[in-house]
Amino acid sequence: MSIKKRTLLFLTGIIILTLGVALTLKAGLGAGSWDSVNVGLSKIFGLSVGSFAFIVGVIMTILAGILRRGKFKPQTLITAFVLSAFTDFWLNIINSMTLKDSIFNQSMCLLAGIIILAFGLALYLIPNLAPNSFDDCMMAFRERFDLSVGKAKVIVDSIGIMIALIVSGPIGIGTIVITFSVGPLVNVIYNRLNKLVYIS
Repeated sequence: MSIKKRTLLFLTGIIILTLGVALTLKAGLGAGSWDSVNVGLSKIFGLSVGSFAFIVGVIMTILAGILRRGKFKPQTLITAFVLSAFTDFWLNIINSMTLKDSIFNQSMCLLAGIIILAFGLALYLIPNLAPNSFDDCMMAFRERFDLSVGKAKVIVDSIGIMIALIVSGPIGIGTIVITFSVGPLVNVIYNRLNKLVYIS
């Protein structure tokens, strides 16, 4: 696959992924662990959610480097910056729309967000370019403590949930649904998309 095609898939995946994040936040039923951290910090300090997505991404990049005993991956900050920019872009659009306050509408918004998020995440992973700071930190935990990917993800997500609770982030039933559904959904979509991309 050419670098142009890989870059296009990478950016398209991030655009779709961040739309999904914005929809899960709009649903108001609880967001992903680290998205909840960003929202909580945004409410406390007044900067945008995307700004804190980048700031926390920088911290995660530093933590990953410490876990790897000084082997930092600054390229992850490129992805963190793009993700933060598009997160704010979509939130500005989505938050200007009115969602009728009913559990059905909220659930449908959350479901749409999860599906779109998973599709975008799968698409963004296919080119295998600069990883997200959070994913890289998860892998650093795995490497340092000889954990499975699943256990490392649980650790990183659990840290995010604890911090989100401290900063009053939107933790709720949606957080649980997102935590346990996105991974398996991404796996299914990734395997199918990967075949289609390389066949074409």
